[in-house]
Amino acid sequence: MVHRHRWLIMARPSRWSDERKANREQADWIVAWLRHHGPATTPAIVAALEAAGRDVRAHVLQRALRRSPFVHCVGKEEGERGPVSRWMFSVDPPAEP
Repeated sequence: MVHRHRWLIMARPSRWSDERKANREQADWIVAWLRHHGPATTPAIVAALEAAGRDVRAHVLQRALRRSPFVHCVGKEEGERGPVSRWMFSVDPPAEP
C-alpha cells in the first residue's frame, strides 16, 4: 500500500477569493479617487462611490481609509449628522500641529 501525503490530495482554496479580490479592488479605487479628488470628507467619498455605481461597504471603506499608508486623516468637519473626518492622499504623513 502506497501512502500519499495528505497535502497532495487535498487542494487548498485560493488565498484570494473573488470577494477578497473585489474588496481589495474597491479599496484601491477609493485611494485612487482620493489621490485625484482629495482632500475629501467621508460623506463625499461615499457620494463618489454611489455616483460611480459602486457598492458602499463600511469594512471596505475602513480598509481604504485606515489601513492604507497613503491616506491620512487631516481633521474633522461638521457634517449634516455631526462631525465627519476629512481625508487626503499623501506619500508623506502630514505634520502634526
